[in-house]
Amino acid sequence: MSDIRRIIQKIREGKLKKLASELLWMYVYVRRYWLMIAIYVLLGASGSVLGLGTSMVSRNLVDAITGVRSDKILEVAALYVGVGVSQIFINAVKMRLSLRVRLKVVNEIRADIYEQVLRTDWESLAKYRSGDLLYRVNGDANMVANNILNFLPNAVSACISFGGAFVVVMQNDPAMAVLALAGAPVSFLSSRYTTKKLRRFQADNQNLSSDRTVFDQETFQNLQFIKAFGMLDRVTEKFHRLQNESVDIALRQNKFQSSMSIFNSLIGQAIGYACYGFAAYRLWQGEISYGTMTMFVSMAGSLRGSFSGLINLIPTAVRAGISAERIMEIVNLPRESDAYSREAEQIREKAGEYGVCVRMENVDFAYEEEQWVYRGAQIAANPGEIVALIGPSGQGKTTTLNLLLGLYHPQQGKVLVGTPGGQPLEVCASTRRLFSYIPQGNTLFTGTIAENMRMVKPDASDEEIRSALRAACAWEFVEALEHGMDTEVRESGRRFSEGQKQRLSIARALLADAPVMILDEATSALDVATERRVLRQIIRKEPHRTVIVAAHRPSVFSMCSRVYKIQGGAVREVNEEEIQEFLNQF
Repeated sequence: MSDIRRIIQKIREGKLKKLASELLWMYVYVRRYWLMIAIYVLLGASGSVLGLGTSMVSRNLVDAITGVRSDKILEVAALYVGVGVSQIFINAVKMRLSLRVRLKVVNEIRADIYEQVLRTDWESLAKYRSGDLLYRVNGDANMVANNILNFLPNAVSACISFGGAFVVVMQNDPAMAVLALAGAPVSFLSSRYTTKKLRRFQADNQNLSSDRTVFDQETFQNLQFIKAFGMLDRVTEKFHRLQNESVDIALRQNKFQSSMSIFNSLIGQAIGYACYGFAAYRLWQGEISYGTMTMFVSMAGSLRGSFSGLINLIPTAVRAGISAERIMEIVNLPRESDAYSREAEQIREKAGEYGVCVRMENVDFAYEEEQWVYRGAQIAANPGEIVALIGPSGQGKTTTLNLLLGLYHPQQGKVLVGTPGGQPLEVCASTRRLFSYIPQGNTLFTGTIAENMRMVKPDASDEEIRSALRAACAWEFVEALEHGMDTEVRESGRRFSEGQKQRLSIARALLADAPVMILDEATSALDVATERRVLRQIIRKEPHRTVIVAAHRPSVFSMCSRVYKIQGGAVREVNEEEIQEFLNQF
């Protein structure tokens, strides 16, 4: 009754439900690669069968040598050698296949999880640190994949070894079988305690590994800042602190596992001595031959070893379960939908002739409940217009741009895009093809200038890239580079000035040739003359293009059709006088 009550309590606590969900999640991958994994399992099982065969052939060989079956000595010796050689070849094939299966399954599981993370709703995903996501996609995915491959073959092999040895020993001497398994209840009970402890250790390890990945990533990304402020000693101190925490967890886990290993080994050793003594006693009584005694001792060891092997699979399952839980936390987040891709593509096809309107209608948005960015926001931007957003930092300009891109979702109201007079479409992942976006920071990737440009249009010709660079006032400095468009950008565009990076980012957005362009402080590093020239050329290149700019520069506002001020939880259109009042505050 106590066991039943314990199970009911676990169900109430949700532990069994969590374990079942983890196993079902991993089963999806086992099912997907069942043929390859089955072959891998069969090879492992064949090794176990041959191992059992070796013990039985050894008995016959010892009996033949000691004279019990001397007429069979050549036959038995040949069989003994054949079994041994077969094991060598099977192990070689198993190692080769193991590598192929492991590489394929690990890479495909990682790729699947990577794609799921990329397609996760941005607003939900933004709560996680990028370094933590990186570790979950790499470290946790590898842990799951490797343990799937280790657990199943090892479990099947251990079951075959255990079952085969038990049947052989039971057929020859049931008392020996019972004696060999005398330590099983102790091992089973200790495994339950071990599992709970290991789960806590593994969770701590995985969380700390994520923290270390985050720290390492942020350190190298911000190394210039760290050096500029003389923070090297403090950063190094934190690095050592994280290392020491990792070592502390590892040592505590090792201490616990060593203690349990000593305990289980002592039990196993005592059982082994008992089995050996019992077999020796039977031999002394003349009830068995030397070969049978050898087989008994070998099979008893196999029984104990295979049972311990099954118990020792628990840490493998724990590691896989913890990693699966961490991955499931991410992949179970809301997924972005591309359900309106056809409708969005139809709008894009008509945009060249008519342009695209963008509207926010009575939008309420808050990051957290009751912490409103604004309520009832109304914004309109039409083809051929430049519309600006102004307001103090942190009041919602970038948030508004993210709402237009469908990265965030309003609590109330709608954000709509569509051709003039046509049926509008509510913004979502599908409507992003209508936008070119230049964020703060002007994101550039490792590779050449041309490769960065072709990220938005893979089939772009060199002439199309040159045209976009000219329109963004970037061709002058690109042409002067030693390798021109094939010049390496380096990480985060470090070889270029801020103004050059902004112009490259604008050129890339122009190459995408989307009907709506969003610039988030994207001309802040340009001089006034260059800024005005770039904005004019953006409109000149595509007269129907809708441009939305978040900015502080008065040179931008003079070119705008409308300016909206975002401040104090409200959005409203402002006139030139109000714009000047806002600018005078800075």
